[in-house]
Parts: sequence; structure tokens; C-alpha cells
Amino acid sequence: MYRHRIIAGICTVAFFLTAGCNISPGAKVLARIDNESITQKEFQAKLDRLPPYYRAAAREQKEKFLDELINEKIFLKEAYKNGVDKNKEVQELVKEARNKIIATKFIEEQINKNIYVADSEIEDYYARYKKEFVTPTRYKASHILVSTERQAEEALNRLSKGEDFAVVAKEVSIDPSRTNGGDLGYFTEGQMIPDFESACFKLDVGQTSAIVKTQFGYHIIKLTDKKPSQAKALNEVADQIKRRIRDAKKSDRLQELVKDLRSKYSIKINKELLQSKDE
Repeated sequence: MYRHRIIAGICTVAFFLTAGCNISPGAKVLARIDNESITQKEFQAKLDRLPPYYRAAAREQKEKFLDELINEKIFLKEAYKNGVDKNKEVQELVKEARNKIIATKFIEEQINKNIYVADSEIEDYYARYKKEFVTPTRYKASHILVSTERQAEEALNRLSKGEDFAVVAKEVSIDPSRTNGGDLGYFTEGQMIPDFESACFKLDVGQTSAIVKTQFGYHIIKLTDKKPSQAKALNEVADQIKRRIRDAKKSDRLQELVKDLRSKYSIKINKELLQSKDE
């Protein structure tokens, strides 16, 4: 793990090996460190190479990101001054990182080449796995939570006499939802505790439950809305399906590539040595 982190670090600072060199006339310079520069073009290229999540964060905080790049460049300059690049372990790590980058680029080029997903494939996938593209039933409920069964009976009695559910919840409930009159908002199956859901899902919209005991106390539940399960239209999920099919094709290609390449080379494994204890 430690070795992989070092390689990742080497890949990160590799960007600076050419930063400031051969700056084209008219290049916009964002920062200078002694006689070297970080241009706007280089900065943007570095941003574009980040994973999507980090890229979005870096674009929101460009000044901070630039500061980090400057710090890395300073570290790199000092490392060269101190001869770290001549260290045998570092040279091995650089070679390993270089080989990984080259191999990864080769794999990407091979498995991404001419991948086409036809509309008919998307339609077939949708028809086959339609159940996966369904929004679950959504329930909306309010509840009153109290500590004792007697308190629950008293609250239920007030409701039976016509008092407003939200008013009673605000006055007696011990749940944080009391500030909203007991409103829990929308939820789907599995988001609430089983005993609560079991009682709630039996109710019709507008109906109030009997007293329901759970690990948290005694509840009175009112189902206020219910949105039935609904299948998403093909046009809503077409892009998602296309990505799935592309990923599957890329995975298949990778397996084929591995199989093909391994057949081209003579590979012999010393299993006895592999199983032996490390010396």
C-alpha cells in the first residue's frame, strides 16, 4: 500500500517535469517560481486530468488548487537539489510508475476503440431489466411518539375527539418531528424500522393507526400520502443503460485482450517457489 501511494505521488508531480519549459510566445502565466512558470494552459490541463469529483471541487477553489501545485513544484525542485532523483528506490518507483502509465494507456486504447451501442441494444436491455428502472412506492406519514402506553392512549383519545393531529404532535410528541407537527416526509420501504413500517403500510391515506410499540416508545401513525411505484420511461434511463452496456463491452474486451496476449507469450510459473515462505 505504501509503495502504491509513492507511485501515485510520483504520477502527481510528473506534471511539473515539463512545466515552465518551452513556453510558447503569448502564453498566459499564472505563477512563477524562480525561473519556471505554471501557465494557464498547464493549469487547465492538470484540472482536466483530475477525477470528476475532485475536478469540481478544484474549480470551485482554483486559488487553493494553484497553491497546492506551487507547493508541489517547490518540493520537486528541492528534491532534485538534494539528489533524491538519484536514489535507487526512487528510480525503481519511477520506472514502475512509468510502466503502469504506459500499460494503462495501451489498455484504454484497446478496450475503448470503436465501441458502439445501438438503439436496439438499449431497447432490449430496458425490456429485459425493466424492473430495475422502477421508482419504489413512496409513503408520507406523520407520527406522535411518547414514552408510555398511557400517554399514547391519551393522545389517541384526543385525536378520536377530533383534535388536529399536528397540534397534538407538537404538544406531546418527544420526537424531533414534533416541530413539524410529526411530519416525517416521504420515505420508501426499508428506511424506517420494521415495526413502524409494518403498521404504516397497512393504512389508507388519511387513516390513523392504533398504538404501535417500537424500541423507541409508543407511536401513533397517520399516513398522509402515498405515491405508487412507477416504471421510468426508456428516454429517462437510456443514457444510464448505454453506459452499462459500454462498460460491459469494455469488460469483455479486456478479458479477450488478456486471453489473446497471454496466448502470444510463453508463461511459466514456479508454483513451488510461489507457495514457499518469503525469505
